[in-house]
Amino acid sequence: MSDDNAAFAEDDKDIEQPAEPQPLYEEVTAADFASVDLNALTGSMTRLDRHALVDLFWSKTKEAVDGGDTLAERVYRLVSALVGLHLRVESEGDPFGLQWQNGTRRTAIPHDFRGNQSEVLADLAPGIVHPTLRARFADVAYETGVRRAGRTAVDAYCEVARRIADGSAALEFPDIGTRAMDCVKPLERSFMINARIAKRGTLIEPIAETLRLAFNNAVAERAYFPLAQLGRRVLQHKLIPSEEVAETAASLASTAPPEDYDMAVKECWNLAADAYDRAGDEDASRDAAIKSIERTLAMAETVPSSSAKAHWVKQALREFRARGDAKDRVDEMRRRLRELQDKALDEFSGIPFKLDGIEEVRDQTYGQFKALGLTDALRSMVGFSKPDDVEKLKELVLQQAKDSPLSNLFATSYADHEGREVARGPSLDFEDKPSEAWYKEHGIRHMSIVRRFRIHGNIEPARQAVLERFSINEQHMLPIVQMSSFIPIGHHHIFSVGFARMWQGDYATAGHLLLPQIENSLRHILQMSGRDAAKMEEDGLEGDRPLNILLGYCRADLEAILGADMVWELDSLLNFRPGPALRHELAHGKMGWNAFFSDEAISACWLVYLLTVSPLLRYWDSNVAPAIAAMTPSGEI
Repeated sequence: MSDDNAAFAEDDKDIEQPAEPQPLYEEVTAADFASVDLNALTGSMTRLDRHALVDLFWSKTKEAVDGGDTLAERVYRLVSALVGLHLRVESEGDPFGLQWQNGTRRTAIPHDFRGNQSEVLADLAPGIVHPTLRARFADVAYETGVRRAGRTAVDAYCEVARRIADGSAALEFPDIGTRAMDCVKPLERSFMINARIAKRGTLIEPIAETLRLAFNNAVAERAYFPLAQLGRRVLQHKLIPSEEVAETAASLASTAPPEDYDMAVKECWNLAADAYDRAGDEDASRDAAIKSIERTLAMAETVPSSSAKAHWVKQALREFRARGDAKDRVDEMRRRLRELQDKALDEFSGIPFKLDGIEEVRDQTYGQFKALGLTDALRSMVGFSKPDDVEKLKELVLQQAKDSPLSNLFATSYADHEGREVARGPSLDFEDKPSEAWYKEHGIRHMSIVRRFRIHGNIEPARQAVLERFSINEQHMLPIVQMSSFIPIGHHHIFSVGFARMWQGDYATAGHLLLPQIENSLRHILQMSGRDAAKMEEDGLEGDRPLNILLGYCRADLEAILGADMVWELDSLLNFRPGPALRHELAHGKMGWNAFFSDEAISACWLVYLLTVSPLLRYWDSNVAPAIAAMTPSGEI
């Protein structure tokens, strides 16, 4: 080592080093595991969903705590955390996401079990009888670097799928009968691991056989969504001839009963089109693709309002246009879209609904949502985000100013986190009418107290109550975003992922996904209502107006559609200074981690949820709830 480097090393000794982070769970050794018999507890269980295991091991943890058995408590608490991990097969780089978190607390992730604990899990996994528990031990070990556990995980996941498909496993909700859907997640996870541990283009032995069994079961159940997902895997690996897959999917879709969900049948037609194309039958592939688009168009007949019908017609128009060989249909869709947009002018307005529970305290809110089913909870949550009456808010802040006149004689200065002055609020002359900027500044101040109460007294308790019973993910959100006229075509998955992360408490991810989308969605609803949100430069080039211009130049149009209260709320949260100006802060990378968990950022995320769900409330029970149920498996791995 050089003298200079030696000096640096010596200096480092005087620098206080940060403390090592404490592990979330106490390490459990192989000897500790030997003190309990996991196979005796789980080997005879017929239910393979993780919720059955979570309930079992939490009860065993409580028994150990009550009995003073600290060793058993440590084992059961760790196993409870393992089976409680939420598997997200749609996120290959991060398959086990957080189920719940707030600013300082969270549920477990695989990283919490790295090191010696992963080695112990990998060693124990092959001897575990219950396939879901075996899969979880092996998969967590695999995800934390113990690659030898990958094959064990694949075998276990395939056994889970096989037993669900052949009927030997009991379902969490047998009356729903979603065996085909329950097969998808373990199989998809098997493919994810197989891609890393097997040679390119090859499948580990049990995957192919299990996939064929699950595919045939989906056909027998007429389960369109899982059939499409499994069918694409079948085609990808050429496990069944393309012609056979195409004929099977086309036959199933063409004989669909009228009450079947159109978007589910659409997926079946898409599979048929893909399979026919792989088989070289271009005509049959085109016919299947056209029938798929017709299912999109059929959705317009399932919704009552012209604006919602226009949403589905526009989506069908884009699909026909993308084909490039259906000019007559494109022209027909354009005419129909214009007619619906004209009709929407008379009916597209803010949708009033009763706000329940706004005055209740945390415990009452928690109790109310603990008793709700999933679809009712997803709907009821919007009540906490309804904007306040702007005129009443103005009256309130003006009266507060009159009660405390000295605090309003001088302009207010606002500084950022670096001490720089970034905004000024106007002073108040009581002889003149306050300016709109003054009302907005003081309204934002007052609402900061109201938002804190709503978030911590209503939204967060309600969200936690729901998450304790349901593992909300993107698939629950997809039917909502697909039907909402607030969301433009091509943006559905962005919103579904954003809303799922929001429900899970990951407001950092939710904020990054949802808040930038508001501007484009406002332009979308303006266009759907026949208003022009575009601009033309002097040189004739056209472009889109940014958010601040939309909330100014197009304010009257937006208020006609959404209501003055909603537009005021959007402006105060996203655009106005002095105020949080979340759109500017996020776009310029100025929001730190804690900022996404602020009352304003959380309120803005839930406001997007309100804007998305509000157009669906009138036909939630008849259309939205059944669609969520159709895409929700009875038990999750």
